[in-house]
Amino acid sequence: MNLGAAVDIYVSHRRAMGQKCEGPAVALRAFCRRYHNKPLQGITPSDVKQFLDVPQTGPAAWRRKHGVLGDFFSYWQCRGKLNAVPLPPVVPRHTQTFVPYIYSRRELRLLLDAVPRCQRNAECRLSPTTLRTMLLFLYGTGTRIGEAIRLRLGDVDLDNAVITIRGTKFYKSRLVPLGRDAVRLLLEYLTTPGRWNQHYQPLFQTRQHQAVSHRLIESAFQRLRTLAGVRRSDAGSRQPRLHDLRHTFAVHRLTEWYRTGADVQKLLPALSTYLGHVDLHSTQCYLTVTPELLSEANYRFQEYVYGGRHE
Repeated sequence: MNLGAAVDIYVSHRRAMGQKCEGPAVALRAFCRRYHNKPLQGITPSDVKQFLDVPQTGPAAWRRKHGVLGDFFSYWQCRGKLNAVPLPPVVPRHTQTFVPYIYSRRELRLLLDAVPRCQRNAECRLSPTTLRTMLLFLYGTGTRIGEAIRLRLGDVDLDNAVITIRGTKFYKSRLVPLGRDAVRLLLEYLTTPGRWNQHYQPLFQTRQHQAVSHRLIESAFQRLRTLAGVRRSDAGSRQPRLHDLRHTFAVHRLTEWYRTGADVQKLLPALSTYLGHVDLHSTQCYLTVTPELLSEANYRFQEYVYGGRHE
């Protein structure tokens, strides 16, 4: 059996088991293009290392592809088609250098104020109302971009102030409660003139009543961010992203809990569940320390040490 046939069978098996497999399929197809006609048994650790070590591959991408290939080869080893898993023995040490951007409330206002200028051209596929609503929704609910653009009207229950997120990053569904502001925001959006409001249609629609694509909203946001003048002033390697609204939601929520004297340690598991994380470690990656968060945490510490007496 050659590599190409082995990949086709493996991907088909994963999908038949109800797994999405889009990411692994992309990585395996790329591996296949390099060694397509080679027999599965002929793949060596050196071949795999050359594929993994292509230029511009960071530690996270290296490990992700390494894991995909490990699962693929293990599948065929269990079925007697491989004597051993041909993975290179050395895994590069992981170093976390990327720091998410946490928007200040002033920067959020700048972004919202710039929306009419950003979408004033009638040829823009996103109306100003849709772009503004999406920004506020992502910040106000902490949902992932992909989760938001896949929402259908049937997933939105404003009477009970809850939305159903289906087919999440970890192939599960979850319920996300909505605050009063989010409910009011969506009610206003759903009454926008010209919308198509059938239960099977997308919640967030283009001017042509189609679902908003990931590329479209990302492109509009980068144009908006430039117009608003929101950019990094620290040593971060990337400019602020649309996904950073999710990080900002988590940090602002934590800051508010500190400010109101809530029991943060008890509430963190709830935040993790709300965000759709599988464990607290995933949530911790979202909690970038900001001056405001540090100030509130320090104040809480002083309250604990001095019992409310600051000398």
